[in-house]
Amino acid sequence: MSRGGSIAAALAVLSLALAGCAAPQQPAVQCPQVVKYTDAQLDAIQRSINRLPKDDPLRGAMSDYEQLRDDSRYCANLIKGP
Repeated sequence: MSRGGSIAAALAVLSLALAGCAAPQQPAVQCPQVVKYTDAQLDAIQRSINRLPKDDPLRGAMSDYEQLRDDSRYCANLIKGP
């Protein structure tokens, strides 16, 4: 092998070795899409929740869902920027 070939091979090995040192790519942040409800739908949902017994587990689940929707909107606003 010629001297130029040896240098090229060494550079190829070195560049492959250094490629593993590159900073990993950060995944793009994607916020969940928030379903939009009409005022009439929101009123119907609230009426349905109000009809549930006070100890019904759906009340807690709906509260969790509302928090997730709020978090998703917050996330989307952070990504859009000011």
